[in-house]
This record gives sequence, structure tokens and C-alpha cells, in this order.
Amino acid sequence: MKNRPLCSLCLVIAILIGVLTAGAGAKFVPELRPSPVEQYGEKDDWLIVRGQVYKKEEKEKYQILYLKKCSVYFQKDQQSQQNQQSQQSFIKESRMLIYDEKKNKIQIGNEVEAEGKLSFFETARNPGNFDQKAYYQRQNIHGKVWSETLKITDHTVKRIQNVLENIRVHCRNILLSEAGEKNGSILSAILLGEKSQMDPEIKKLYQVNGIGHILAISGLHLSVIGIGIYQLLRKLTGSYTIGGIGGIFFFFLYVLMIGVTVSVIRAGIMYLFRVGAEIAGRHYDSVTALSVAAAVVLIWRPLSIYDGAFWLSFFAVFAVVVIMPAGQMEKAKTRTEIDIQKKRENKAWIIQIKSMIISNIEMQLFLLPIVLYFFYEFPLYATFLNLLVIPLMTILLSLGITGSFICMLCSGMFKIPGKCMLGICGFILTIYERCCEFFLELPGARVVIGRIKIWQILFYYGCVVVICVIYYYEKKRTQKKEYAKGQEHNEAQECEKQRKQRKRGNTLIGMLCALGLFVLLHRFDSLSQMQVTVLDVGQGDGIFLKSPGGMTCMIDGGSSDVKNVGQYRIEPYLLSKGVGTLDYVFISHGDSDHTNGIEEMISRQKIGVKIKTLVFPKESVWDESLKKLAIYAIENGVQVVVMEQGQEIEKQGMKIICLCPGSDYSGGTGNGASMVLSVSYREFDLLFTGDVEGIGEEKLCESIEKYCPEKAFEVLKAAHHGSRNSSSEIFLQKVRPKYTIISAGIENSYGHPHRETIERLEKTGSRILVTANCGGIEITVEFGGKIQYTLKEGSETTAYEESE
Repeated sequence: MKNRPLCSLCLVIAILIGVLTAGAGAKFVPELRPSPVEQYGEKDDWLIVRGQVYKKEEKEKYQILYLKKCSVYFQKDQQSQQNQQSQQSFIKESRMLIYDEKKNKIQIGNEVEAEGKLSFFETARNPGNFDQKAYYQRQNIHGKVWSETLKITDHTVKRIQNVLENIRVHCRNILLSEAGEKNGSILSAILLGEKSQMDPEIKKLYQVNGIGHILAISGLHLSVIGIGIYQLLRKLTGSYTIGGIGGIFFFFLYVLMIGVTVSVIRAGIMYLFRVGAEIAGRHYDSVTALSVAAAVVLIWRPLSIYDGAFWLSFFAVFAVVVIMPAGQMEKAKTRTEIDIQKKRENKAWIIQIKSMIISNIEMQLFLLPIVLYFFYEFPLYATFLNLLVIPLMTILLSLGITGSFICMLCSGMFKIPGKCMLGICGFILTIYERCCEFFLELPGARVVIGRIKIWQILFYYGCVVVICVIYYYEKKRTQKKEYAKGQEHNEAQECEKQRKQRKRGNTLIGMLCALGLFVLLHRFDSLSQMQVTVLDVGQGDGIFLKSPGGMTCMIDGGSSDVKNVGQYRIEPYLLSKGVGTLDYVFISHGDSDHTNGIEEMISRQKIGVKIKTLVFPKESVWDESLKKLAIYAIENGVQVVVMEQGQEIEKQGMKIICLCPGSDYSGGTGNGASMVLSVSYREFDLLFTGDVEGIGEEKLCESIEKYCPEKAFEVLKAAHHGSRNSSSEIFLQKVRPKYTIISAGIENSYGHPHRETIERLEKTGSRILVTANCGGIEITVEFGGKIQYTLKEGSETTAYEESE
């Protein structure tokens, strides 16, 4: 670092910004403070927003307009008159989103006025879920409006940006029409960063196989554009300066067209350093370029330290320019070894493939903590798949860019070469998909670990630093001894000594690798701990159970107001907890708000969470939806079993007993026939009631007397989302729960939980927790002389202790 003052300075700046952002939070980062619209506005306030459009995003049913320099006027209601508005004060907001369902023709640079209701972005409703608020907070966007009316107040446009936007849209349409909707949408994501129309299943398929990086605009993309044009112009003109200026110019236009992201800025700065070094005739220092890029990104957007794309982009390049060279030790060779090497020169391609495999493994191991922290799993065979994917990517990018421009500029028979190029791109994408499907079929293709702790990451990278230091000093020592040895006659003895030293060093490195991997991949959960989470699935039910020994279960999983609840609410939570397979999924009854998420998960088992066994109530209470679900599960390799009243599952200290419906139940299918489960671990008892009500609840009281006569339930999951038709006074007096958890959607159309139910629960002295208010609720029960359990309500954690 002595000879790299700029590198040292930028590293200090980047580290300082990272520490201040993580430590000081809102005191240092303005984006973390409540914006004016958050301070003065409330959800569903009627607003008039004026601002300048700086970005557009097309969706299937609407478009999103990104506004900056916003003026926000608050109206009492939709009928407020324009002249009243002028008398009201307004606030300034840096940026806002406008959702336009009418898809008005708006251009970048236009100033628009939109009227509609204000809404805010949601935080993650469960651990592991996508945090929409944090995502937009990083862009300094704090509010959005679904516009009822939208008009242009200033027709001024930014010509360059609009031309590039039109080129991007036209190019996307050509890719979709010429390459087909499926392959065209993938090419749009790869070439244009346009992922909105890409099939989510393909995106997930790439991600779980470890090739999701090809969908992000990165150094590889920019190298094909910038370096390719730079080298072409340099050869045509014979001038480094003209080639560099031309390459930078086209690079700048491409960045303007696809949009500025963390990876684009990183790749762009490193590209400018490389071209600038060649123009000036100086050495290109990739380490300095990387450190400058890190400082620039964090100055521009400090909250990038919470973004997985930031860490993956910079750590991948750091591994290439720093870590991998550190491991390339120069070995002293005897004359015999030199002779052997000469004989192997004819098999150079084998050595090259071996080197590529080793480099890929080193890269995967170095990025492993980042992948686990943000994606919860790692693909075991990603190294081998990337050996095929990365070399083909250069061909894919070159043909995709060239083919799309030929199709854009030509017509008739002159488009044929472009169509052929896009056809080859489609063939390459088909190879990618088939290879992904093949590797997923191999044993252990996906290793689900869950979100690891920060201290595990630090320990692992500490081991990596020690390994690099060992490599460095071993390399230096070998070079010094080789230099001092000169033409000494005891060459064989000296080489034998060096081999022994390398062997000791390699042994130590192997031990450090094993220790680092063990600490990183091991889940440090207590073996005497039971976990229960009532997930926030909106208006529906979804409960996760994990026994002390690791048996995993779900009770129901569905929603009537959250789309794709299995994919976006349930699966991310399970994966974040290290659950790749569910041992049992209990289905209380056939309503879709209890089953549609499970049905979705059954269809996504290869790329989501596997299900071993579905447990249904007795067959006489099955409705048509349960029958269809049972058939669908069997067709997809899931075992289906029936659990009768009184039957139980007991494993690793956790006991699950079916209390209802019994043989004497005659109320027909529906809510009253819900399967009710009692779950216990030592002295801690929980009752999960599905949607039971009416005659079903009366029978439940009898079952509790029969099967749980001495039990006092610490936790009750209230039936039917807190409906007034369930949780009667007689039932609550029988159960008398200390805590009652109600699963209900925010502002749901049913008005759940009903006031009557809340009043009955309050009379019993039960503490009431509602997922609509606090998100997913986690309960951890741990025994160590006392019963210790923790309730997590949103961001608040409260611990309780009771005598065992």
C-alpha cells in the first residue's frame, strides 16, 4: 500500500462510510430519516404530486414513473378544488413513485402532476422476506401514489435519455418478437437489464444453480461493449486516444440506456481506469481501480452496504485481483520436474481446464458467506456449471447485441443474419436451462443453510486472511531461497526441504479451511429449543414448527389477499431458517386461504422447499378442494396421510396430537371440520385451531377434556382469524391461554379480528398478538431449569421466564 496512496485513501473512505452507516444510522445517512412525506402524510391521504420524470418502468398492467424534485400538496378529499390547493402549504420531497394504470404517454424530462392516494412501502413481514421499504430507501424514495389523474405540466424532454429509452424499448420488443417471448425476455434481462417480463421460475432456476449473476449488468457486459469498441477503434485508427474516447463514449451511452446500478458503477470506473492507463501508457492497477469504485459507490449510496449486489460485485472482483494471485505459489523445480513439465506441454488444455476448475472453486469459496447471508443456500455444482456458462456468455452477449441491432436497423431479407444470431442465442439459453435442470437432479444440488450470523462471516474471512498470509510468506521464502541457492550442487536436498515446508504449510491451510467451513456452515441452534412462528401471510394461516432435534412442520399455508404467498412469504422464511425440506405439512381444511400457498410450494419443490408428507383430517370431511390437493400432491411425489382424532406424532421431545374432528362429528365439511392440533414440548403447550367454529368448537371442548385434561395452554392460535363466530366464552374458559395469536391481513375486507372476539379474549386476561399489527410472530421455547421463551413482535424482542 506504500506505493498506492490513492488506493489507501479510498479504502479508508469506504471503511469509514461503512462504519458510520452501520453504527450511526440515521444520524449519518439522510435516507434513513423520515422524509417530509413520511412526517406529514398518512396512508390513503389524497395528494397532488408534481415532479420531473427521470425514469420509466413498464409493467404488464401499468407503468411506474420515477419523479424527482417533487412538490406534494395534501388534499382533504378527492373533490378538493384546484383554487383551494393554491392556498395550502406544500412540502418538498426528493423523489416519489407514480403508478399509472392508464399508461399515459410520458417522456423522460417531462414535468407531470398526478393525483391519488398516498401509500408507503412495506417492511419485511417475516424474517427472510423481501424488504420493499429498505430497497427504495436506498434510492431515497419514501412514498408512492396510485394516480387517478395524470397530466403533463411541462413538455420539456431530455432528448438523449429519451432517444436511448426508445432504443431500449424498441430493442426489447425486437428481442421478444424475434427470439420468442421466453428467450426474448431472458435476453432483455441480460442485455438491457429489463427483468420485468422475465419468467420468475427461470430467474429462480438460474439463481439456485449459481448462475444468476449473468442476469446482472456487470463487468462482462461492459467489457464486450466498452473494451470491444475500444479495441476495434484502436485497430482501425491506430490511435489509443481515439479508441479510448470512442470506447468511453459508447460505454457512457450504454450506461445511460440500461440505468445506473452498483455493479455498473463498479465496472464503469474500472473500465475508465483501464482505458485511461492504456491511453497514458501507464500500468493498470486493478486494486486501486476497485478501491476507488468502492469509495465512489458508498459516497453515492451509503446504504449499499446492506445490498447483496454490492458485496457480490466487489468481492468477486477482489477475489480475482487479490485472493487468487496470492494462492499462485511459485514452486522450486528439479530438473526431473522440468522434464515432466515439458512432456505435459502437449496437454496444455488439460492443465488449463484444471486451472479453471481450481479458480472457480476458489471464487465460490470466497463468495460463500455473502451468498449464504443474502440467499440462504449454495449450489454444490455451480463451479462446473459456470465452466460452461461463462465462456458461452461472451458469445451470447456479442451475438445478442449484434443481432438485435441488425434486426433494428434492417428489414426484409437483410434481417436474416440478425435473426440467425438471435436464434443461436436462444439455443445457448436452452443449453443453460437444460444444464440447470440436469444439475438440480443430482444429489445434494442445493445445500440450504439459512441466514448465517455476522460473527460467522467475520470468522470465515479471518481464516481466509490467515491463509493468504501463509501463501504470501511461503511464496516470498521460496523466491529468496531460490535466489540464494543459485548454482549450488545440493539442489535435490534443497528442493526436498522446500517440499516438506510446503507440505506443512498446506496442512495448516487445509485445517484452516476445514475450521472456517465448519463454523460457517454449522447452525448453532440449541438442541433443547423448540421454534414456533406464526407467519404473516396476510388474510390466511401459515404456522411453522421446529422440534429441538430438527423435525420441521407447517400447519396450513395460504392467503386470500397476498399473491403467490408460498413463493414470496413462506418459502423465503423457511430458507432463511435453513429449512430446505418440510417433514410434515398439516392441512386443517380445504379453504384456499389455508392451502393455496402449500399447493404453490408443491409445484416449486425443485427450486423451492420440498415437502415429504401432507397430513389431512379424516377423509369423511374432505371437500372437493382437499381431494384435488391430495391428488395433486401424490402426482408430484408427496406422500398423503390421514390423521384421526387421538393419533399423535412424537419426535425429539415435541408431541403433536389431533383433537378434532372426531368420529362423532356430523357437521359436514368446512370450517367446523377443521383439524385441530395440540402441540407440546415438556410443559409448554400450544393449540392450533384452524377455522373451527360452531359445532366443531363444541366438540373441541369435549376433546380437550378427553385428551388434554390437565393442560394449560400457553399459546392459542385463534380460530378463523379472530371471527366473532369462533372463540366462544365457553371455549376460552376451557383453554384460558396466556397468549392468543390472531393471523389476519392488514385492513382485510372481513374486518378480522372482530371486536367481539377481542373483548372475549381480554376478559380471560390473554395477551393478544395480531400479525396484521406486528408481522410474523416467533416463539422460542428453551429449557434450562426454567422455561424460557421469546416473543418477537416486528422489530421488538421480549423475553419471558417461568418455572418449569
